[in-house]
Parts: sequence; C-alpha cells; structure tokens
Amino acid sequence: MAGFKRVSGKDSETKSRVISSQTLAIGDLCMASRTAGTVVVATSSATVSLLQGGGIVTKAATSSDTSVLLEDIVYGATYHILANAATNVAHNYMRMALTDARTINNSGTDDATNGVFMQTAVISSTIIAGEFVRALT
Repeated sequence: MAGFKRVSGKDSETKSRVISSQTLAIGDLCMASRTAGTVVVATSSATVSLLQGGGIVTKAATSSDTSVLLEDIVYGATYHILANAATNVAHNYMRMALTDARTINNSGTDDATNGVFMQTAVISSTIIAGEFVRALT
C-alpha cells in the first residue's frame, strides 16, 4: 500500500491545484505552501491548517507538470495509511504526525502540534485506519 486511501465516507470533490517541480504519486498527501502559492508534498511538519487547500493525489504528476488533481480530505471519513512502526491498538484516538506524504508516525504519543491524523483501528501490523483531524476554527 502506498499513500492514503479513503475506504469509507462520502465521495469528495476533486480539484486541480498548481504545483512547481513536484513529482507526486497517487495517494500522496499534499499541503498548501502559503509562501510559494502552490501545493507541495506534505512533510512531517504539516499542520492541520496547512492541509486546508491540499488533498490526496488522484493522478500522478511529474516535475514538468504545472498542476495536480487532488481529492478533498473528507473529515469523518475513514482512511487507511501505512504506519512507520508496528501498529498498536493502544494508539487508538491519538493524533499522529506524518513521517512523510505516505506514512504516519505512530510513535505512541498524542501529538497536539503536528497531529493531522487520528488512528481509530489497526488493520494489520503495518496499516492503520483513521480520520484526518479537523481544524478548530
């Protein structure tokens, strides 16, 4: 499995977003770059607010492309994602930061700063199910 995959919840809109010199695969998570005026591949420093304007890649893009097609994040929908360590049901309902655009850091510590994804179930020894954390505005 590579990247985020929505497995339940309502269908989401897709949108075309501007990119610059980004190579992206289906399932990669993208975030807004407020300084570059584009979306970029999400990193471990992603925050809930930076995911607004981003989404999940639905069609691969190469560094020569100027746009990418993204699926909106559906809050409350269930997604599957690869974990960077052995999965553990004791981590359910913890907010987790990204390791990279395709992997969650399931360190066993609730991350209130960069926790963008909340684990709700263990699917296998390497895959968890969960939801994106909604911004409190």
